[in-house]
Amino acid sequence: MGFSSLEFWALLPLWTVVVGALALLFLEVSLKEEGRRAAPVLTGTFLIASLASTFHLLSARGMPGPLFHGTVVVDLFSLTMEGICLLSALLTCVFSSWYLKQEKAVTGEYYALLLLAVAGMFTLVLAAEFLTFFVGLELMSLAGYVLAGYFRVKERSTEAALKYFMLGVFASAFLLYGIAVLYGVSGTTHFPDLRHFLEKENTSSVFVEMGVALLLVGLGFKVALVPFHGWAPDVYDGAAAPVSAFLSTGVKAAAFGAFARLFAEAFGLPGTWSGAFAVLAVLTMTLGNLGALVQTNVKRLLAYSSVAHAGYLMVGLAAASSAPADEVERAVAFYLLAYTLVTAGAFGWVAWAAGKGELKTQVEDYRGLGLRQPWMGLMMAVFMFSLAGMTPTAGFFGKYYLFKLAVDHGLVGLAIIAVLNSFVSAYYYLRVVVFLFMKPAEEARPTPLQSTWPMGLTFFLCALGALAAGFLKFPF
Repeated sequence: MGFSSLEFWALLPLWTVVVGALALLFLEVSLKEEGRRAAPVLTGTFLIASLASTFHLLSARGMPGPLFHGTVVVDLFSLTMEGICLLSALLTCVFSSWYLKQEKAVTGEYYALLLLAVAGMFTLVLAAEFLTFFVGLELMSLAGYVLAGYFRVKERSTEAALKYFMLGVFASAFLLYGIAVLYGVSGTTHFPDLRHFLEKENTSSVFVEMGVALLLVGLGFKVALVPFHGWAPDVYDGAAAPVSAFLSTGVKAAAFGAFARLFAEAFGLPGTWSGAFAVLAVLTMTLGNLGALVQTNVKRLLAYSSVAHAGYLMVGLAAASSAPADEVERAVAFYLLAYTLVTAGAFGWVAWAAGKGELKTQVEDYRGLGLRQPWMGLMMAVFMFSLAGMTPTAGFFGKYYLFKLAVDHGLVGLAIIAVLNSFVSAYYYLRVVVFLFMKPAEEARPTPLQSTWPMGLTFFLCALGALAAGFLKFPF
């Protein structure tokens, strides 16, 4: 049975990136060197075309809603998450085009994998039933495993890919087993039908609780919640910096978007799970920040920072047991937008400052760099201020919306712990800024590799977005 024109146009952003991935693979095989040189431009073109179609759908008066017999749903939240995933991919594409050229490692399959990962993200955030959800998650993850180990001749890159893959397989097994248990109980894989069944039957059996717990373990790995976060520092440190930017922003945004939709629509977030989310939020925020405090490697510092930010996002989900779904989705989506802008920008900056082979990734390596390269130093300072949640950056507004959501719905203690964790995080973020501008180099240090104008413009736009995003009207 074919699908309607509405279904085709509603999923046009997805079709665009899939066609782009196939086209890049064809060019890699048929044109060899010419295809490789054109790969970054073509990738950017397909991503911009997909982003344009996403904005067109967002501006439409009516949302298409459930499609393909209720397996996917196109609404404001899913389209907003698509836009955030595309933003992450575009930033990664710009940083990769410069980085891979410096490393003499440009290939078409790298960009094809990037687009396939985006296709998986789209499928994941659009999913309204478990099979589509799992297909999207695995497509995104498999592409991520390969990208993490893209530099297969480098030991750290291979180690990162192996750890990511092995732990990802275990997480997928937990997730799939949880899906199987819930299907066995309810007889359905659709989120709304599962929720209707649980409400109608008033079911709180051990099998439902076990199924949800298994789902939480699987998704906890994908978003790096404590205690499932152990892979993140090693993977983000071992992978190429642009890949780390993508894994820590686009992959996390898609996984959290799916996380929010799954628990809001399938389970309605009853009080029991709200308490579990609150505990996970406290553990993740606290251990993520404590881990970052002792790091001297900037990539590992950003990795533990990413763990801590997953804890802040869990604060919003913990409040969802009593908050309206649209409020939770709005707060989560805005936070992910702000986080994507500044984290991708920070990892891209590390790729620039570390030089060829990423030999300079220690905080000490950046002594006085902000004095020698004031504009680039200023960009990194803006990223650090936003990650720390300082006003008037987007990071401040993102945390404000999440913490206000918790306070408005009775989780005052959790909000206080989150604020205290934000104060702790300011130390290690500002430490980077101190070394950039207040610790002159004791000896002459080599200047980082020369950046291209697209890369410099991208840094500027990320910093500008970090300063302006909090004052813009969000789509919903």
